[in-house]
Amino acid sequence: MRNPTDARLTVLRALVRDYQGDITTRIVQTYYVSKFGVGDWRGKARQDLAQLVSEGLLILDDTNPGRRCYRLNHIHGGRLT
Repeated sequence: MRNPTDARLTVLRALVRDYQGDITTRIVQTYYVSKFGVGDWRGKARQDLAQLVSEGLLILDDTNPGRRCYRLNHIHGGRLT
């Protein structure tokens, strides 16, 4: 059986693949609630987004200090490996 982190990353990769526009922690939290049920998902959402940044799938845009958003890294080819 896969561990919970792998399950979250799998559904997050699907969101990244299908979502048009900037991805925020709030969007991921809402998505996790719809997939996994009610919970405190903020920390896990940030952790998982950081993981996809470290994998090169997403790019972090933190030019606005009040808002972090993530975008698909097109140089990476947008491949979900």
